[in-house]
Amino acid sequence: MSRKLLFGFLICLLIGAQGLAPARAAAVQSFALKAITASPAADGSIKIELQGKNLADVYAFDVTLSYDAGKLRFKEAASSIAGMSTEPILTDGQVRFAHTKIGKTAGVSGSATLAAFTFEEIGTGSAKVAIQDLKLVDSKLAMTELHPDAGISVLASAAGKFSDLGAKWSWAAESINYLASHGIVGGTGNGKYEPAQSVKRGDLILMLVRAFNLKSPQTDGGNFADVPKGKYYYDAIAAAKALGIATGDGAGFKPEAAVSRQEMMVMIDRTLHAIGKELPEPSGKELDGFADKGQVADYAAKSVAALVKAGIVKGGTVGIEPAKSTNRAEMAVILYRILMLQQQ
Repeated sequence: MSRKLLFGFLICLLIGAQGLAPARAAAVQSFALKAITASPAADGSIKIELQGKNLADVYAFDVTLSYDAGKLRFKEAASSIAGMSTEPILTDGQVRFAHTKIGKTAGVSGSATLAAFTFEEIGTGSAKVAIQDLKLVDSKLAMTELHPDAGISVLASAAGKFSDLGAKWSWAAESINYLASHGIVGGTGNGKYEPAQSVKRGDLILMLVRAFNLKSPQTDGGNFADVPKGKYYYDAIAAAKALGIATGDGAGFKPEAAVSRQEMMVMIDRTLHAIGKELPEPSGKELDGFADKGQVADYAAKSVAALVKAGIVKGGTVGIEPAKSTNRAEMAVILYRILMLQQQ
């Protein structure tokens, strides 16, 4: 049976079952998520099992898990129960997986592992995985829909494991490893940090929120139209908007666009203002030594000058390079310098 046909079969099974009587034994069944190992494997993978107790004739199931997409990347899901599974369906920070037994046979009863989910660590620190939704179907096609209060926190420890920080990036390695060890930045998978990769505007805000523990002063300040709810940076951008750090351009925030160096400096300046850590007032001469000072936009000039005066920004190989996109190595170094200055 093809995966498309299988998925269609399971969906029909689950939808069709909704018209029948609910399974009567659902109240006594319990579910939990359990990490197979206490720490990630050598390849950075984390395996989590969905376990059930007091199961009563579970013929098919459809489960949705939520997870911290900033620290974990979903790899695969499988069930050891005889039958067939759907291809996992991924949305931002969620994975949906379904499995069914085949033929006229009883469902699973007692205690059993329904499925195993494998994630790859891409960040560091505590990351939560939780059950969002669980549907069970018995061999008589009676369905039970549950919302178990079950989750688990796993410790991702990608810090210091980046394989692509060789001699070329040695100037940024200390900053990157420090931020990774504090859960401010993460890798991109397969043990890599990708220091040359451009920083997206949404990711910059997420880094700032983590670095400075930003909290929104409002319970629901709304968000930009182009920041979908459920995105891993949604809450961070909402907080930054409420604090006046993320202002957008009238059409939206463009979270997936690369952030320029001058945009990055403006948002850092606004962040420090929001937490009461004002930069020294620039004199207006801080940019005189840079050949490209005339390329700095008017809206960014004061922020750029303040960061230069504080010693946080030292310019690139040819100057400030205000319109150039910020890469992940540069961002880490600048954040590290700010955090170190705060500790003095």
